Amino acid sequence: MMKPQDERVSALREGAFAAAPQLIGIIPWGIVAGVAMVSAGLTQGQAVAMSVLVFAGSSQLAVLPLFIAKAPLWVMVATALAVNLRYVIYGAVLAPHFEHLSRPWRTLLSYITVDGIFALFVGKFRPDDARPDKHWYFLGGSLLMWTCWQIASGIGIFAGALIPRAWSLEFAATLSLIAVLVPLLFDRAAVCAALAAGAVALAGSKWPLNLGLLAAIAVGVAVALAVSRFAPGRARGEEGRG
Repeated sequence: MMKPQDERVSALREGAFAAAPQLIGIIPWGIVAGVAMVSAGLTQGQAVAMSVLVFAGSSQLAVLPLFIAKAPLWVMVATALAVNLRYVIYGAVLAPHFEHLSRPWRTLLSYITVDGIFALFVGKFRPDDARPDKHWYFLGGSLLMWTCWQIASGIGIFAGALIPRAWSLEFAATLSLIAVLVPLLFDRAAVCAALAAGAVALAGSKWPLNLGLLAAIAVGVAVALAVSRFAPGRARGEEGRG
C-alpha cells in the first residue's frame, strides 16, 4: 500500500504527464504573447511582470492592441473581464472538487488554472470522486503549464526579434486553442454558442477597440443560455442522472 506522500507524488507526476502533450500549443502561444508585449511598448521588466501576474494569454493578447491604440481604460478592463469570464464557469465546476481545501490551496489552484488542465481534470474526475489526491493531479499539470508558459513568454520577451516570422507561431497558437475548445463542445448549448460567437467574431473582426470580440462573447453566452433553457440537450440530461 502506498504512503500518502507517495500517492501525492504519483498524482503530481500523473498530472504533469497528462498535460505534456498540450505544450505543443502552449510554447508557441507563450512566445507570441511575449513578443506582443514588447511590441506594444512594454519594457522587458514590465512584460515579465505582466506574464507572471496576469498569466492569461488570451486576455493579454486581446488587451495589448487596445493598449497600443490608447483605448480608454474601461474598454481594456471590460475586454479582459469578458475574455476571462469563462473562469467563473471553471470555478463553479471545480468548486465541489476543491471546497474542502484550505484557502491557500484554493488560491494557488485558482491562480494556475488554465483551459487545458481544466478540460483534462473534468474529463477524468467527477465531483463525487473520493480520490483524496486529485488536487495534486491538478497541481502537477498546472505547474508544468505555468512553468513552460513563463519560459516561452521569456523567450518571446528577450529573444523575440530573433524568431523568423515565417515560423507563423500565431497560427500554431491558434491551433492549440482549437484543440482545447473542441473537447468542450459536449452538448447542444456549447456547440450553438461556439458557432454563434464565431460568426459574430468574424463579422466584427474589423470593428474598432476589439468590440467585435466583446459582441461575440455576449452573443455566445446569450445563445448558450437560450438553448439550455428552451431546448435542453445532453448537459441537462447528465445533470439529472448525476
